[in-house]
Amino acid sequence: MTEIKETSRTIELLLGIIGGIFGLLGGIFAVLFGSIAAADIVILGISAILASIIGIVGSIYVTRNAKIGGIILIVSAVWLLISISLFGVMGSILLGIAGLVALLRK
Repeated sequence: MTEIKETSRTIELLLGIIGGIFGLLGGIFAVLFGSIAAADIVILGISAILASIIGIVGSIYVTRNAKIGGIILIVSAVWLLISISLFGVMGSILLGIAGLVALLRK
């Protein structure tokens, strides 16, 4: 009788949630900064907030399907980095690492 060992995805879950929180903070900062400076920054901040929410959803989904969850995490990391660049570096790095770990870990 063979047992199927299920891999715990706690690392991906925690990195994804923490990265999403950093992304949310960067997006909120961009929205607040954009309300003073330029309207374009507000739109990019809202885009970053959406990317962070998608990243958090992807980190939760990684516990069910690691491959799809990892792809969602990587897409949200790139999306976050494109949206608010410097403000989203930390969140993007954490989301990207979580996505790579989800895809590469067996």
